[in-house]
Amino acid sequence: MSVFKRKNSLLSIAVLLLMFLQFSCKSTYELGRKRAHGISDNKLYNQIADSSLLYKTLWVKRFAAHYESKEKSQSIRGSIKILRDSIIMVQINAPAGIMEVARLYITPDSVKMLDRIKKKYIVSDFSFLSEKLNMNVDFYTLQSILTNELFQLESFSERRRPFVRNFKSKVIDNKYVFISDKGSKVERKLRKDKFWKLHKFNYQRFEIDPSLMKITDVAVKMFGEDRDIVLKYRDFIDLKGQKFPSELVFKVKDSIQSLSCKLKYNKLEIDEDLKFPFKVSSKFERIYPE
Repeated sequence: MSVFKRKNSLLSIAVLLLMFLQFSCKSTYELGRKRAHGISDNKLYNQIADSSLLYKTLWVKRFAAHYESKEKSQSIRGSIKILRDSIIMVQINAPAGIMEVARLYITPDSVKMLDRIKKKYIVSDFSFLSEKLNMNVDFYTLQSILTNELFQLESFSERRRPFVRNFKSKVIDNKYVFISDKGSKVERKLRKDKFWKLHKFNYQRFEIDPSLMKITDVAVKMFGEDRDIVLKYRDFIDLKGQKFPSELVFKVKDSIQSLSCKLKYNKLEIDEDLKFPFKVSSKFERIYPE
């Protein structure tokens, strides 16, 4: 065999081996492998809660995100650290490199943002983040969205009640579905095209895959504000014996603006001993949200 042919053969084997390793190491789960059957609201809720990610800390070592609005389109990379119920820290890197350009430090009572390029920082409450996301969120709602857990928006009920008091379950198209308690009224009015009677209603819907007992889709309609919110969870992987989505799509649209963000999680770790530093240099200028 000539040297040229031998090199080509070795190269082909290397390429095939690399392809095999890439595909064999990707342990994604297939959705829709089981059919949904009748189940009580409490039992469904408990099964979803039991299948939720168990963690003290969650570390997304790398994420890639593509963000689009009417004004701009941008791709970013970075990392996310979560200390359950306490801190969410997002580090954003320069598009071409590992240098950090911004940092978000979120706790249940505050939102802080550090802009290393402009040497400015913000300290605010959740109204700042809610405005940027175009939806009213608190710390625990944001944590639930990032970690594929059930949540209920505060504006959907006059007083805080257990989830199963505000949502009813159904089986639709071989999926489990949780619909907010006014959902049936909303659906009837939608079927009859009585849109003018919907301004007092909000509608929230979760779709749950019966084979994984994980949330795959969330739809929110806030008729009084003419706002639609969509969440999609895909590419579920094995994370130390637990199922977790490696892709999150977030979309929100109203009569004024439209926002879309696709997050791809890479290299996840749970229960690592993480640090959450947030120090502001005296050279940085504090600015205030408009």
